[in-house]
Amino acid sequence: MKTDIAVRPALLLADDNPALLATVVEMLDSGYRVVASLANGASVLDQIDLLNPDILLLDISLGDLSGFDVARRLRDRPSRAKIIFLSIHEDVEFVTAGFDIGACGYVFKSRVVEDLRKAIEIVYAGGRFVSPTSLRSVTHFLLTIALGLMSVSSSDTFEAVSSSIIC
Repeated sequence: MKTDIAVRPALLLADDNPALLATVVEMLDSGYRVVASLANGASVLDQIDLLNPDILLLDISLGDLSGFDVARRLRDRPSRAKIIFLSIHEDVEFVTAGFDIGACGYVFKSRVVEDLRKAIEIVYAGGRFVSPTSLRSVTHFLLTIALGLMSVSSSDTFEAVSSSIIC
């Protein structure tokens, strides 16, 4: 008898907000393997090699280190974890900085419920993801077009999608 076993990506979460961490863990625990939820950047750097996650969900404002600092330090290590930033910062400068550092995804905390699972699936499959914002956000439009993260449907709505850009 053949059994299909779905591969569940291993996730490491890092956020200095305990309530948000608990909410995200509860939201993801049934569909993914949450290997740890950590409250600061130093813990991430100390434990990532041991935990060996597929994806690191990383807040930008961690308290002790910024998520950007953690990501920069991880570039020099053999970690295979793909980074998805979770942030309250929806400015194009933060999104651009996140991708410049090597992130594969960027999810606005205001859209965690709507976007996080989709971001994980796209990034795990090798694509890139950024949370969509209002159509009136010209900077978001230009950024996501430039990164190859957006498609335009016939109804002129925009959706962040997996792209040919490999992450």
